[in-house]
Amino acid sequence: MSLQANITTQGATTFAQCGQPYQTLFRLSAGVPVSDALEYASDLLSCANRMTLLATHGDSTEQCAMAAHYLSEMGKAVIDDVTTALLRVEAGHDQ
Repeated sequence: MSLQANITTQGATTFAQCGQPYQTLFRLSAGVPVSDALEYASDLLSCANRMTLLATHGDSTEQCAMAAHYLSEMGKAVIDDVTTALLRVEAGHDQ
């Protein structure tokens, strides 16, 4: 299936659990073209990859590891929401 411009994010995916009991802090925005969302996820994951590499060689290992954790959590949320959108289209549901 090709990524058509009219397929957009669903806004269903949440991330960043905080507090006791855990509550979700962030939710993806609906209506972003999936091609744009995937490009952004790629950028986030590229940064996370770089941070993990820096964490293995630098003095700021804890800070790099936490930054990579947050970046990868955001990237995963984008990919999960895009996957939801694509599966809905594949199943014949309206956006």
